[in-house]
Amino acid sequence: MLAGATLGLAGALFALPAGAQAITDPPPPAPLQTPQQASESAINKLVDAGKFSDALTKIDEHLKQYPRDAQVRFTRGRVLMEMGRNAEAIDVFTALTQDFPELPEPFNNLAALYAQAGEYDKARAALESAIRNNPGFAVAYANLGDIYAKLAQQAYQKSLKLAPTARVSNREKILSGMLAPQRAAPVGQAPSPARTGENADLKNVGKSGN
Repeated sequence: MLAGATLGLAGALFALPAGAQAITDPPPPAPLQTPQQASESAINKLVDAGKFSDALTKIDEHLKQYPRDAQVRFTRGRVLMEMGRNAEAIDVFTALTQDFPELPEPFNNLAALYAQAGEYDKARAALESAIRNNPGFAVAYANLGDIYAKLAQQAYQKSLKLAPTARVSNREKILSGMLAPQRAAPVGQAPSPARTGENADLKNVGKSGN
């Protein structure tokens, strides 16, 4: 009986009088950003707004201070792709594969650039490297399937030049219909090296250290 009375008293103590408002805790303060994180956020805003020239200027300033920032280096490659500066983007992604060989995303985007240039053997090799580094990287498998199909199409076309047959011609036409609108898909962001092996969301990745 005593326990019941105690519970009743506790309920009465926490009951609010009519018209009174409950006192709520203030919202937690926004997490503080390091100077590096603030710079990365400014870069991402420029990229999201499509201001690629301004973003590239900001990226180059950032990388003078944080040259080992893999995420921003990856973003630089993406921006160069958006600007149609594919040869420079290839250099960026190639350097990333050398400095951070554990990351699959630079290999994937390198493959996308090679495929656009018709260098399908290079694209295949880059995608196979991406898959070795991350066997769960689904987009690399899809892109590799497209590359294999393109290589098969080229083989059929060569066969038709040497000895045309209806069977090969039909297969080449099927592949042509499948591949006409296709190209290897690049990815938007790469996780920092510290997150390699995690199931990182490529659209919301952690920031790399300097």
